[in-house]
Amino acid sequence: MATPSDDSGIADLCQKTKNLVPQDLGSEAWTLLAGAIIAQSTKPHHLATLYTHLTTTDPNFNTPASRTRLSLRFRDLLLKQVTLVGAPQVLCAVIPLAKADASDHGAQHASVAAAAQASTLSPQWHDISVPAIHARGSQTIDTIYGPLLPSIFDSFGAHSADVQFMELFSVYGMYLSEFTHLTPLETELVVFVTIMCTGLRGPGLWHMRGMGRLLGARGTDEGTEQMRKIKDQLRDVKVAAMEVVEWLGEEMVVKSGLNGGMDGRGWANVGDVVRELGGWGDDPLPAA
Repeated sequence: MATPSDDSGIADLCQKTKNLVPQDLGSEAWTLLAGAIIAQSTKPHHLATLYTHLTTTDPNFNTPASRTRLSLRFRDLLLKQVTLVGAPQVLCAVIPLAKADASDHGAQHASVAAAAQASTLSPQWHDISVPAIHARGSQTIDTIYGPLLPSIFDSFGAHSADVQFMELFSVYGMYLSEFTHLTPLETELVVFVTIMCTGLRGPGLWHMRGMGRLLGARGTDEGTEQMRKIKDQLRDVKVAAMEVVEWLGEEMVVKSGLNGGMDGRGWANVGDVVRELGGWGDDPLPAA
């Protein structure tokens, strides 16, 4: 298996990932899948390796505008991951990415420090309204969990009110409902693969369900053509995630729970949604 320091290895990884991630998720969704897993891995500095590879070899990222767009999308990915894996892990990816940005051919600033001094707060953070952020968080979390959401909140017991506020305002409202740079589907892809690669099987299963729901999965009848397609798409995402984890090496294979373990860690299968969670929800699909 190629190592992350092998340029041909990352080129091969990118090609495999690009071929596996369904186009329905977005033409550049594969870069987010790879970036999200690398950023929360045992080698988060390789997010910068991925950025440099893409901006120096991929014609889709060979202009100043396209490189800036990729950088902003990776930044947004990392901000979203703060709610999933914590700030220390994310900062271990941010700092090398900032260096790669500064050394990028055609970069606007001569150094990381110069770029920091010139940086300004992004427009979406200027006017923060607590009720509005809370409301959009409620809307987004409902699309992920659907009719099962009340029972999930009930499971928090005496902690429920504060945990609900944290989920609706901080996690979903502030970050996972902010769609300036990533679409809702791309955001849930980031959430799904990030959580899956922690090895926490239960939360990973819930977000496999959430990903399927955003793709249009409903009910318990998985024999329809649409449901077979959605299940195949989820399997392809899972295989793509496996490719990235294995590229990162044995330490990440263990950390991710890819091979399971006696402690119940591991990666859920798409069939587990109906078997363990009772299906994909019976609420109506959102209006087109």
